[in-house]
Amino acid sequence: MNKAAYCFISAVMLSFHASVFASHEVSPYFSAPYTGEKVQQYEITLPLSRYEKATFLIPQDCGKLNSSLLEGSGRWGNRVERRLWMKADDDCRYLNFLRKYAGHAERDFVSDYDFYNAKISDLPLRPGCDLHLLLNNPAACPPTKPGMPNFSMFMQNMPMHREQKELEDCRFEDGVFRGHIYHTGTGLRCIKDPKAPGYRILSVDFADVNGDKCQDAILRMVPIGRGARQSLLILPLTRCSKDEKFSLPVGSDYPRFGPAME
Repeated sequence: MNKAAYCFISAVMLSFHASVFASHEVSPYFSAPYTGEKVQQYEITLPLSRYEKATFLIPQDCGKLNSSLLEGSGRWGNRVERRLWMKADDDCRYLNFLRKYAGHAERDFVSDYDFYNAKISDLPLRPGCDLHLLLNNPAACPPTKPGMPNFSMFMQNMPMHREQKELEDCRFEDGVFRGHIYHTGTGLRCIKDPKAPGYRILSVDFADVNGDKCQDAILRMVPIGRGARQSLLILPLTRCSKDEKFSLPVGSDYPRFGPAME
């Protein structure tokens, strides 16, 4: 291969690599109002006052929506419309979260991982607290930040009547985890239970959310099961080498979300 051909192919590959990063960072999917359809944009009509309404195309009109909210428009409308104001605002803040350091990532050790079938042991059981501290002195763990999932709530003490053969690998399956987590001394094991509480992963996006040049994965999920409050939860994860465990990106200011409108 001559030098000119090599340079051309290299440029094409670099361009492709950059476009993949850019598309991950700026093109998340959203849940369309009323239908719940998975879309990259949606139209929503909201009241600006008692007698005036406006239509917003999200995310293109996020700036316009933010200006309307600053002017107090979010207080207008019925209960459903006020929740839709909140949903659209959440979606816009999430997009800004992904775009804050757009194009900064130079290393990527997250996007080849299948988070929809993730092992629970690969994820922080309780963000900000490692497993050793969680098992030996949970009171010393910092409280879970609002808007983040907490897998430690599913942990159980090993019951004497359970046979080891009943226990399985703890993992999501097609984006869903429902069951009970046990620490056996040799690792985390689970008993699946379709009636137990758990989490559903709605989407996985990729972006450098804290500017450290390492690509991060951002999981959006909701609690499921009897009594689960339908709140949207955000779990940003990172690692800067293949051998590292996933952890929270240091200094990432993840957005606070209100009730999910999924």
